Amino acid sequence: MPVETASRPGAPEALPSPASPSLPALPFDPLASPPVQFDLGFSRSQELEHVRERVEVDDRGKWDTVALRQELSWRGGRLVLPDACAAAAPLCLCPSPWATSQLCQQLGMPARYFRACPPHLQEAQFAHWAIHAMPRDEDGLIRHDLLAEREHWLLRGKGGALRGVLSARYARLDNRQLLECLLPLVDERFQVSWHAITPESFHLRLVDPALSQDVLPGDRLLVGLHVANSEVGKRSVSVDAIVFRLLCSNGLIRVVGGKGLLRQRHVSFDPPRFRERLSRAISRALVEGAAFLSRLVGTTRVPVPDVEGALLLLGERWHLSLRTRQMIKVNLLAMPAGQQETLWSLVNSITQSAQTLPPDERYALEALAGGLAEHGPPKADHKPNGPPKADHKPKGAAP
Repeated sequence: MPVETASRPGAPEALPSPASPSLPALPFDPLASPPVQFDLGFSRSQELEHVRERVEVDDRGKWDTVALRQELSWRGGRLVLPDACAAAAPLCLCPSPWATSQLCQQLGMPARYFRACPPHLQEAQFAHWAIHAMPRDEDGLIRHDLLAEREHWLLRGKGGALRGVLSARYARLDNRQLLECLLPLVDERFQVSWHAITPESFHLRLVDPALSQDVLPGDRLLVGLHVANSEVGKRSVSVDAIVFRLLCSNGLIRVVGGKGLLRQRHVSFDPPRFRERLSRAISRALVEGAAFLSRLVGTTRVPVPDVEGALLLLGERWHLSLRTRQMIKVNLLAMPAGQQETLWSLVNSITQSAQTLPPDERYALEALAGGLAEHGPPKADHKPNGPPKADHKPKGAAP
């Protein structure tokens, strides 16, 4: 029987709310244009309350349990748990595609091969590797120090669905906890520009209307931060600087130092230290985003003479799907005639196309667009605009 999130076995306790820090003064002049009142349709409290409510609704029916790998079995495309887990979870689970990939990784099997096997062969493969799979190093030698860890799996589910298959070392930092740490650190001026909750990830984008600038007449940009998380091991907790384009809701991620302002893995989680790092990351996001504004203004004057060639190079380097490439081209052609061959329009055609992708893929493509704005048009003789060191590449793009 499913167990509600609040009472699920092994669920972490709510983290105490830290005191709100004073954010540093930004090292730039009030921008070329005066601040304006910016409203996305709700007050700040209504927006964040809506996000909190969505997280609470998403938590319903979630459960965690730990099981011995050797006691699990696979029947008819479902993972079967031992009777000892009956108090915490349904005994027959339908794994998500992500959970299936994690399960195969734990067993040392290629997920594509496992999915291609007929049911009886899947059952035989699982039965064999659940008993005989051994963690090995690069030379193929058994890692005895990891044997105990790999014997126990943390299974995360919701109702009869298996959401994730994780090692015993996984440290839970769920969306609810993240919000409890984040909200006291952002004051009343922040507004939600976008958020998304999927079975694998959580994204929240906050902007500060007081930090804004017109890149072109009537084309206003705002500074903010992007916070992301995964409860099932798909990504770390992250904080990045973002510039939000009010005209079309495009978002541009600035990945600082190739890895962002905060990357908290779900291992060895220390709540006090995390709150401190989160506070610093929020402050830096505003500073980095504000510094990025002047660079973006400059992109309106950077020519891209061979737009077709630039699109071809970026599509190949970023492994974009044909659909995404075509979408970028369509959006670029819709730009004002005098701006189509500028870096500004190229970047915005990419970020506008990113809005059509699933959240994780959207984030990754927006981060790539941020690198493009930072480093300039691509050149054929080297690859300055390659993917940043993020948790994943954009799958909105082809594998």
